[in-house]
Amino acid sequence: MAGTRRVGIAGSTGRLGSLALRLVREADDLEPVEIDVRDGLELDGLDVIFDATVLAASARLVEAASEAGVPLVVATSGWTDERISALRDRGADRIRIVPNFSLGSVLETHLATIAAQHFEAVEVVEAHHDRKRDAPSGTATRTAEAIGAVRGFRPATPDEPGRGTIISGVPVHALRLPGVVARQEVVFGGTGETLTIRHDTSSSESYSAGILLALRAEPQSGVTVGIGDLLDLA
Repeated sequence: MAGTRRVGIAGSTGRLGSLALRLVREADDLEPVEIDVRDGLELDGLDVIFDATVLAASARLVEAASEAGVPLVVATSGWTDERISALRDRGADRIRIVPNFSLGSVLETHLATIAAQHFEAVEVVEAHHDRKRDAPSGTATRTAEAIGAVRGFRPATPDEPGRGTIISGVPVHALRLPGVVARQEVVFGGTGETLTIRHDTSSSESYSAGILLALRAEPQSGVTVGIGDLLDLA
């Protein structure tokens, strides 16, 4: 198929990976190639890779893709600011790490960075289904890091475990419950008022537009986080 972009998909049996596999199969300009990270990493002939594995496998895939010069879109949770900085220090190239492909979630984080300039305190509460392995989520972690990058926040009770995990000075609370898909609230407090920015995911289909946007995008040099630049939010 002339002009078709060959997309390697790692983790195609998982929820996000299977969605990406279906989207690529249905797209006229994309061709899927399933990758089993347990059988070695043969990346020849691929135009881009979608990684929806677990952190240990994702780390191997990032190194292999960077060495082979194949652009990689990382959907795996666990890539903190510290790990991303280490990747940049090692010269990883054409890697895009995406905490959340939902356009609404990306906009929520962006709006939170605007509100952070004007409020004295902030906390993040996120809820996911009870099968999600990581807590807090990669999205909540990234949101807290983005807020902390705008200004320094200091939680009122940093040493009390019940107050949540402190990320970049922001308390983050994680709920894991059956019946929930994904929900995140960023709550700002000021003098005599609060501001709550909330995003709800009711279906994994909400990730579709962001996945296709990332796979079709021209690869950027170095390590890019999120898809905000593709939405002109950078």
